[in-house]
Amino acid sequence: MDTLDQNIELDNDKLKVSNSIKEHLITSAKWARFLAIIGFIFAGITAIGSLVMLFAALSTGFGPLIGMSFLYVGLAVVMIFPALYMIRFAMSVTRGLNSNKQSEFEVGVQNLKSYFKFSGIFTIVFLGLYIILIFVGIGSGFNRLF
Repeated sequence: MDTLDQNIELDNDKLKVSNSIKEHLITSAKWARFLAIIGFIFAGITAIGSLVMLFAALSTGFGPLIGMSFLYVGLAVVMIFPALYMIRFAMSVTRGLNSNKQSEFEVGVQNLKSYFKFSGIFTIVFLGLYIILIFVGIGSGFNRLF
């Protein structure tokens, strides 16, 4: 049933990419490239900052700073993925639209989907952590009252 539905093409239902849509996608790709470059820069700065923090912690013997530096290393690694998805989207969509290659364009849209999927999962995880921290904070406040 699925293959039959995929093979049927009605003229009224065909997707058409007009010049206006191409221009909007190319402009979006330029902004995605810019944001990806900024993302890579911030990931690099975060990684360098975590190394500086680690060396400072090791030289002073301040233990909590060591844990914090590893937390920043993890943050730097996580920051790379959205930037990577955005730069792949930008490059593939631009190449696909300029050369009229469907496969290139699809790779770009697939990376856009991956970017939003990653961002959504990341958001859900952090919302869950916020909720847990709120309950922990409320619980510790009640413990001080009694």
